[in-house]
Amino acid sequence: MILIFFATGAVRTGRPATKSLVQILKSVVVCAGFCTIMSCVTASGSTMKEEVLEIYPLEKPFPNSRFMYVNNARLHVREWDARADESGGVKGNILLVHGISGSSYNWRFLAPALAQDGWQVFSVDIPPFGFSGEPQKEGPSLDPLNKDSASRALLLWQAVDLLSPDIKRPFVILGHSLGGRIACHMVLMRPDTVSRLILIAPAVYGNSVIPGITKYWPFKAIVQNSGPLVLENRNVMEFVMSRAYGRDVTHDEFLGNWAPFVRPGMSEACSEWAVESIDSQEPEITNIKTHTLILWSRKDKIVKNKGKWLLSRLDNSRYVEIKGKSHCPMDTHSDIVNREVLSFLALLPEAGE
Repeated sequence: MILIFFATGAVRTGRPATKSLVQILKSVVVCAGFCTIMSCVTASGSTMKEEVLEIYPLEKPFPNSRFMYVNNARLHVREWDARADESGGVKGNILLVHGISGSSYNWRFLAPALAQDGWQVFSVDIPPFGFSGEPQKEGPSLDPLNKDSASRALLLWQAVDLLSPDIKRPFVILGHSLGGRIACHMVLMRPDTVSRLILIAPAVYGNSVIPGITKYWPFKAIVQNSGPLVLENRNVMEFVMSRAYGRDVTHDEFLGNWAPFVRPGMSEACSEWAVESIDSQEPEITNIKTHTLILWSRKDKIVKNKGKWLLSRLDNSRYVEIKGKSHCPMDTHSDIVNREVLSFLALLPEAGE
């Protein structure tokens, strides 16, 4: 969630061009001033990094972690085995897609609940976020592929294809924030493969204007130089995390979200992503006919709630509004999210087939 402050909040606004430009300039100025001021604060010490690496070792951050290569991109994959019913059957398969600066850590409540209910669950960290990616021969990027949402959707489909011995399709895709945008692209690419779609605070509307403008000086320099100031400064990171959660974060939440960012080269890779992840085209959501569940906090401060707008444009969709202002309700309101997701899957006739 660290880059949310730079990107998501003003990227997918859907505002007219003039207002969007004004908002962008304000965001860049605030961002630059904020990072300059906070750079004077003591950065996170080596003791905390040691604590993070002890809990989330890079070679295997979680007990069910594994790594695979797709088009020369190193991906961190996690799988939660379904608890089979009395007949030994599994209800289906679900792919979880995180958002900007997110990781499989965001599924720590939902994934086990789905597995307990009989679903085989998969999560793939999207580079440079989570624990996916590795240093390249040239440049700061942690993978050699294009960074736009459609390209990332293709990357996930290629990962699914390589996992095909373990995945029985059709299956469900669940995406959060930018992951919701990627999930929509995935459905549009293979509509007959996806049986159900679940979107949590999805950033599906508007254009990604900020990554485009950051290609030019002085905005590019601001983004490139601000990476270390954010990722290595606990004060800044806690501010961003708290904004995304809609409340103060606990020490464990801080460590879990920050863990991927202690990897070598992450500061430079994230700054490069902000410059290169040009995503100027919305997914054509009106072409999605898959049964869809939309979950969104009423006062989301990161991606403005447009649940009713999305409901009117998606056939066969259902919208559930969550109280509060969290952008990450699967973290902060897991009881509600788990209940709604499981209920949605249980009520659909295809669930369990």
